[in-house]
Amino acid sequence: MSRSLWILALLVGCASDPAAPTDAMPADDATEAAVAGDKLFDTQFAQVCRGTAGQPAAAAYDTGPGIRPFLTMTSDDGVEYRGTSAGTFPDGWRVRWPSLPDAQLVVCAHRISATPVAVCEGYEDDDSGVQWSVQTHDAVYNYVVRQARTAEVVGTTKFEVSAGGCPRFSMFQERATQPQPSYPTPTAGQIEVFVRPFVRGD
Repeated sequence: MSRSLWILALLVGCASDPAAPTDAMPADDATEAAVAGDKLFDTQFAQVCRGTAGQPAAAAYDTGPGIRPFLTMTSDDGVEYRGTSAGTFPDGWRVRWPSLPDAQLVVCAHRISATPVAVCEGYEDDDSGVQWSVQTHDAVYNYVVRQARTAEVVGTTKFEVSAGGCPRFSMFQERATQPQPSYPTPTAGQIEVFVRPFVRGD
């Protein structure tokens, strides 16, 4: 069979394949299907932190008595947000997967600046013998609390966090900038004081 006839036969075979999908699901429909299938993930709250759209599958913000659970998202650039479970908060305050539809609030943390302070040496992997250093920073974070369903802002603040001493522990990341950057973060206690009025309605 000539090359041109072989290509034609291949195209005809693909066109007549009964298993081939005839209609692609639109992106919006695919998102709705994922949500309806109990597959809501923290990445689907990123638009809430960007302020471009709410998450319609989230719980409505309840102004009555009781706890208004939140999801925490962090970002280095204000565009890409990821969920985080760092820190300990009172029972019922924070939601995690697969209970993300219960979130009434999203606490959005964006590191807006970082100033190098010191380079710490002497980190080594016991198994491989790889050695590395760590660059500490002073950091400033912008925290915004938004309603999960509408993205409406309900509170904002800034945290300035000093580098402190050298980290006691550090994990080597092969592709990370060397020395590897270390950024301090606000404590769970600081965040708890900030979000308390919105979570409890005090």
